[in-house]
Amino acid sequence: MGRGSIDHATRQRLVDTTVALMDRMPVEDIKVDLVLKETGITRGSLYHFFDDFSELLEAAYLTRFARRVEESAMVIRQIVDESGDQEEFLARLEMVTMVTQARDRETLRFERARILAKAENNERFRASLGAVQQQLTDALTDCFADAQGKGFLNRDFSPRVGAVFIQAYTLGKIIDDVSPDPMNGDDWNGLITLIARRALA
Repeated sequence: MGRGSIDHATRQRLVDTTVALMDRMPVEDIKVDLVLKETGITRGSLYHFFDDFSELLEAAYLTRFARRVEESAMVIRQIVDESGDQEEFLARLEMVTMVTQARDRETLRFERARILAKAENNERFRASLGAVQQQLTDALTDCFADAQGKGFLNRDFSPRVGAVFIQAYTLGKIIDDVSPDPMNGDDWNGLITLIARRALA
C-alpha cells in the first residue's frame, strides 16, 4: 500500500470515527482526545490532515450530509424511474412526504439546520457544503425534468425550482418542530399533497 493510500485511510478513519461519535452523542461533547482515543491516531497525525479540530468536525458533518443527499436523490430517482403513470408517481411522492415530515424525523431536520447555519460565516465550510448541496439540487433537478418528460409533472415551472422547493418544505417543517402546540401532521401533509397535485402536476 502506497503512502497516499495510507494517508487517505488515516484521514478517513478520523472522519468516520467522528461521524460515528456524532451518531451516539451531542457534537459539543466530542473532543479531540476522545477522537484520538477511539482511533488510536496521534495528535500530530490529526493536525497533518486538518488545520484544526473544527475542520475535522466540518468533514464529519459533510459526510453525514452527503449520505443523506445520496439517500434522498436515490429515493426520488427510483420513484421517477419505476412509476408507471402520474397517479402512481404522485402516490409514491405522498408516501415520501409522510416519512420525511414525521415527528420522529425532527432530529434530522435540526441537524440539517445546524449544518446550514455553520456555513453562514465560514467560507471554507460554505464552499464544501455548497458543492454537496449542489449535487443534491442537480440530482433532483434531473428527476423533476424526467418526471416532466414522462408527463407526471406539468412543464410550467423550472425543474430546478421544483428541486429547491421539495428541499425547502422538508426543512421548513422545523418551524413547527419547536412549537409547544404543533399542528396536525396530517394537515401539513395534506397541504403538500394539494400543492403537488394542483400546482406541480
